[in-house]
Amino acid sequence: MDPVYAVVLAGDSEDSKIVKGAVIPNKAFMQINGRNMVEYVLDCLKRTRGIADIAVLGPADRINARDWGVRCIPQQGDMIANVVAAAEIYKDGWLLLSSCDIPLLTPQAVEDFVANCRGAEMYYPLVARADCEKIFPDMQRTWVSLKDGVYTGGNLVLIRTSQVKVAAEPARAFFEARKSPLQLAGLIGPGTLLKLVMRRLTIAEVEKKMSKILGIACKAVLTAYPEIGADVDKESDYNLISARLRMAR
Repeated sequence: MDPVYAVVLAGDSEDSKIVKGAVIPNKAFMQINGRNMVEYVLDCLKRTRGIADIAVLGPADRINARDWGVRCIPQQGDMIANVVAAAEIYKDGWLLLSSCDIPLLTPQAVEDFVANCRGAEMYYPLVARADCEKIFPDMQRTWVSLKDGVYTGGNLVLIRTSQVKVAAEPARAFFEARKSPLQLAGLIGPGTLLKLVMRRLTIAEVEKKMSKILGIACKAVLTAYPEIGADVDKESDYNLISARLRMAR
């Protein structure tokens, strides 16, 4: 495989669900057991084999690139604009995009995911419900019921850098539509949406539909490492993950 460049997305994005009554301007710099959340993700990536370079994409005045030993990519705007900016720097190879809020991520999980990315131009991890609940029985997740099984998504994406601009505008339209059933139906088609609601949609059909929408070959990668999707999205996640990190010391 061509070089893999890890980019942790840490742009400003206000959150009001993690701490009751408070607004977190940027989860990446939220403290978990005395450390910035993003630092846990960086520690994992530094120990991951096969990573050619690591960057944090976010507010330049808050990224301690020298001490962290990573590259800083100043945030450009929305998430899609930020990914395009990363692709402009890493022109030849693959971008391994990671959210900043998965502090339980392990090198083994990342290596397994990348090793199973074959035959497409963009990859996205899926974790079966049984595999997730085996490790995190108390964690509340969003589940999608497909004909193949019940899954939750992961917080990594691997995409060939040369295909980022091709997929950028379609991806922006998809993200804008995802919270509106009407817009989503118009984008993916009412037939596909109906099959999803009826739990008759297969992973292969999802791959085909996403490939058509984004204009590049997309593939889902099943992983047995639920740490990939264990993000800090609400207060219960924060408490559970904080406790896990304390136990791991």
